[in-house]
Amino acid sequence: MFERISRKFKKQKSANVKVEQLTPDKVIDESKLVEIKDEIILARLNQAVPEIACILSAGSQVAGSAYQAILPAASHIPPSRDTKKAFFGLFQKKSTAALSTASGALTQASALVFGVAALIVGQKYMSDIAKGLNRLNDGIRRITSFQQNEYKSRVEALITRITVLLMHKTELQLNADLCERTLIELSSIEGECAQLLGQANETLEGYTRVKIADFKKYCDTVWEIQPWVEWRDRLLAVLYYVSDLKYVLNRSRGQVSREFCRSLFHTYFERTEKVKSALKDWHELETKTLKIDIVEFKRKRGGVDAFFHALPSLVKKENKYRDLPEGLGELICEQIKDNTLDYSALEEDPFDHDLEIFIRDGKVFMLADLAEEDGGKPQEVEESVPA
Repeated sequence: MFERISRKFKKQKSANVKVEQLTPDKVIDESKLVEIKDEIILARLNQAVPEIACILSAGSQVAGSAYQAILPAASHIPPSRDTKKAFFGLFQKKSTAALSTASGALTQASALVFGVAALIVGQKYMSDIAKGLNRLNDGIRRITSFQQNEYKSRVEALITRITVLLMHKTELQLNADLCERTLIELSSIEGECAQLLGQANETLEGYTRVKIADFKKYCDTVWEIQPWVEWRDRLLAVLYYVSDLKYVLNRSRGQVSREFCRSLFHTYFERTEKVKSALKDWHELETKTLKIDIVEFKRKRGGVDAFFHALPSLVKKENKYRDLPEGLGELICEQIKDNTLDYSALEEDPFDHDLEIFIRDGKVFMLADLAEEDGGKPQEVEESVPA
């Protein structure tokens, strides 16, 4: 399938990574290409895989050609103390000293390859988290509730604190002191997010303890509940993103399990699921009492209204019912559906997979699955913003 790279590039061939020229019939999914533009990352990649630097410097000599390199996943690091120390030393200030202690199982070149692969994946991972947080913030701005303006501003401030940190992705991974301070800051954000989420859950649970059995009051209550449902869902998502951001940053300090970083999220996820279940039961009880059909968005007539429509109902059964107020049926369905948020997309650890790198037209790309909202357009790992 592949042609070997030219002899000129073979001479500087890395012992860890093969760089091969793609044949013309090789099809690349353009929608999954993410351009790597960060100069620090490119410099490290060129250092780890010199053939890539040669291709980029060749310019017109390789115009129209495309090359592929596969960087092994960081999870493939040999399980010895010295090799792990060498790899994680790459992210610290004294990486040279750390590398000098490595055993023969992991050479300096190998450590560079593992390190740059983890760095690139971490950058893409954090970019995805930043995009997710921006979408959450956009949704929060659309929530209108004058009584909850203070609560809303606290949630917005929480997300802004995280997105500001993510403006410095490369530094977060490479600067040990900054990484340490950021992890402390994230723990503070995580605690505040948990408090706000707890408040939303307590408020929603309070509604479920009240039996209404009055249609107008039920309608008013559904509208009151909706902002809290939206707060709950978004805060749970923020908690999820914070836990995964902690996981990414902890990888530059040593092996920390994803489950450990998600401990608080899982605790609040279980609590939230119980409240969601209670809210669903409450809606089912109220809609049954009030004879509301949430499939057809109709309510069975009662009292005087039913009396005056008795004869028309004999001719046409639809006359037994009246439409629900506009938007009410949709809100009820939104509040009782089982899976408001889907957390399956990030369940697979991206650090467990080899990284595919493509080089063409003087640019470097990584192959990655992109979110649907990216519209299938080529993306880029953003350049770092100077501190």
